[in-house]
Amino acid sequence: MSAQPSIAIAPHRFGYGYYRQSWWNWLIGTAFFFGEIGAGLFLVSLITGHALGLLVGYLIVMVGKNTAHLMYLGRPARFWRAAMRPDRSWIARGIWATGIFGVTGAVLLLPRYLALGWQPAPAIAWLAGLAALFIMFYDGFVMNSSRAIPFWNTGMLPLLCLTYAALGGTTLSLTLRELTGQGETAPALLVQFEYILLVTNLVLLAMYLAHMWDWSPAARETVRMLVVGRYARFFLGLVLALGLVATLLLAVIHSRVPATWLAVLIATCELTGDYALLMVLLKSGLFSPQTAPAFRSS
Repeated sequence: MSAQPSIAIAPHRFGYGYYRQSWWNWLIGTAFFFGEIGAGLFLVSLITGHALGLLVGYLIVMVGKNTAHLMYLGRPARFWRAAMRPDRSWIARGIWATGIFGVTGAVLLLPRYLALGWQPAPAIAWLAGLAALFIMFYDGFVMNSSRAIPFWNTGMLPLLCLTYAALGGTTLSLTLRELTGQGETAPALLVQFEYILLVTNLVLLAMYLAHMWDWSPAARETVRMLVVGRYARFFLGLVLALGLVATLLLAVIHSRVPATWLAVLIATCELTGDYALLMVLLKSGLFSPQTAPAFRSS
């Protein structure tokens, strides 16, 4: 892999070279992060019957994700316009899914915590679970729809969002059980599922980079930035070393030396890698080289 790109990154919009995207900032990355791990925790808790996980996952999505989204929009009063045309826009589909999740999740949770004396129909749990599943991966389709950025223009991105959301939800579920003294009652399958997801994400990331290396010059330049360039210390250090490798090693140690502080450390490492991945994906997005009229050779 060459350390120097054949085409430089343009210092400004009138220069020749790859253009960095600047519209997707840390606020949208934070909204994606909260949406994915909150929905992941909710779905894992729904499947395993963990009441506290349901509540925490619901609040992460409805408070964390939605607050970051509204701050990103700049004019929150106009957010409803983004919900128009769900037949064409992944952003609109995400808003509808979040709305369905908000209503069905509340109907599912209220009887548990307010002792209302009635139980929601099973269909409500199914709707809430499907909405959570959609929130876990739709961010990948939102980024994928930006076809001008080749590194995002692949069907592997929604799959990567889904597996990372599942990993974050699983890790948070195990940590909550540990903090509340329910660690010993965690389903053994959930622990094994975390191992599988850590390895799966590592393999998926390797496949993603290999695919992008041959996809287009702009995508290759992004891979170069992630591996040996500007974002290498974040990608290699936080995403791979801390978020996946260290988390896996600590999880294996925790299976033999159960300790609450170790569970918290595992969650910290994994979630740091999760957030770092979203941020480097956003920050390293490049538009293909464009030649302004003043820079044409003839």
